[in-house]
Order: sequence, then structure tokens, then C-alpha cells
Amino acid sequence: MRSPNRLHERETFCKYMSAATASCVLQSRSLRWSSPILFNDPFDVPRELSFGLSPDHISAALVDRMLGLIRQPPQDASKLEPKLRLIVEAVKRGISDEVQAELIAGIEDSGKTYKPTGVAMEAFRQMWRQLLPDFRILCLTESPAHAAMWYHYADQYRGVVLEFRCDDHADSAWLAAKPVSYPRDKPSVYTASGWAELLTLEKELALDRILDAATYTKSPDWSYENEWRITSFRRPTDTGPFTDRKFGVEELSAVYLGPNISEKYRETIIAIASSYPTLRLINVSVGMSREFEFTATGD
Repeated sequence: MRSPNRLHERETFCKYMSAATASCVLQSRSLRWSSPILFNDPFDVPRELSFGLSPDHISAALVDRMLGLIRQPPQDASKLEPKLRLIVEAVKRGISDEVQAELIAGIEDSGKTYKPTGVAMEAFRQMWRQLLPDFRILCLTESPAHAAMWYHYADQYRGVVLEFRCDDHADSAWLAAKPVSYPRDKPSVYTASGWAELLTLEKELALDRILDAATYTKSPDWSYENEWRITSFRRPTDTGPFTDRKFGVEELSAVYLGPNISEKYRETIIAIASSYPTLRLINVSVGMSREFEFTATGD
């Protein structure tokens, strides 16, 4: 039976890690979902909403946005900021040409009808600062055959890759994973027009859009990772900026032992893996073709 939480058609996902971390994961049967404040990559989720945009640039874009809403009101105005929604709904119900002309002239003249201030932008930044420590992300990828990821995330080929099964019966968390995109153009929230749109929306919806762009987009340089992510928020029992979430033994389908893994960790991981009855153990080596070769242990 297909889980109602499934958002994709993938059968498995992979997680690169050091052998020491893998030993802990296998013993505890849990994965760590981290707050972005723990990420050491400055190109990942931003710590601050500071995109080099001045209030003046945003004000100009906001005037254009406001004029568009007045001249061509959207059919659904329910997501707009409450005060602005009242104005747009009034326009939709019908106002005289004179009143509409005065409204447009006022917006064009000064932009004071709905002008963002440093205080308004700082309010968004403060909400962002408060959200990040409670936000949780689990990063996964599609394949155990990424050379660069073996080097950077699996202790320079000395680590392992864990392969997780997308199990509908177990309602696996990774059924809700979403792919990271790698657009050449920046998402709209990084532009003045994008911020103008955000400032006309309800704050919670605007913050969701910022969060989505910050979480699920990266520069094209990182496209080789084929990354997928799952997000959540802290639990009341969490004592740090991370959450350790359990997974079932049936959800872990394979462990790939790195080409340079030490014999000590190889033996340790194989011993722990014996408690997973359906787990496949796979040796990873680099062949003469300079490509990864995968063979089951014991073969």
C-alpha cells in the first residue's frame, strides 16, 4: 500500500559518513537531523537574511507590485497581508474610477501606502534567527558512487555509505524527501521584486517561501551531489540544535564499505550489521577503469 506521505517514486536514498559515525548510527538505529547553524558550509542555508538589497530598491519594487495588485486584482487574495487584502478585496468588489485613480496616484507619488522600513525587514530577520535553531534537516543523496562525496563526506574513502529503503509499509521518513534544485538564476527571494512580493504576503507564508528557497536550492556548482532533503522541527525533549530520530531495521537496506576503510572499522561494522537480518554488506573498490566496483562481502 502506498503511503500518503510519499512525495516521489524513488526506492532508496544514500547517506555518506565516516566509519566512526556509521558505527554509532548502526548501534543506535538513529540518524541525526541537524539545525543549519551546525552546517559548516557557508554556501548552504544562510544564517542571516541579508542579500545586499537596500530598502529603497525594495520600496521601488513594492510600488510596482502594489500597482499590479490594484490594476489587476488576483482572483484569490487570501494569502495577502491582512491590511493589503482589505484594499484588494475592496477593489475587486468595485470602486469608482476616481477612487482607483487617487489610489494609484498615491502609490506612484510616494509609495507610502505600503512602504517597507528597516523595522519591517528586521522583523523578518529576527523571525529567521529564531527559527533556525529549531529547524531540522536530513541530507540524503541518490547514489553510492559519487567520488567527490566519498572524499568529502566519507572520510576520504575511509568511511561508508548507508542505503535506506523507502518503505511505504514502515512509512519511512525519507518518503517525504524533496530534491534540491541547482538553478543558474537566483530564486526570486534574493531579488528586490521577490522581497516586494514577500512583504505583501502573510508573514508566515512569506517565511515559508524563504525557508523553501534557502533549504531546497543551491548553486549549480553543487549539482553533482544530487541531494535530497527532509525537514522538520525540534522536539520538546531536544537539548541541542539537533534531533536523533530512530529508523527501523527494515529501512536500512545496505552498507557500502569504503575502499580505504580500516580493518578495525570493517570488523566492527560487520559485527553490528549482524543484528540487521536483511542488510546487505557491500565492499567498494576502485578498478582499473578508475570506476567504483561493488561486490557483496564474502564473494
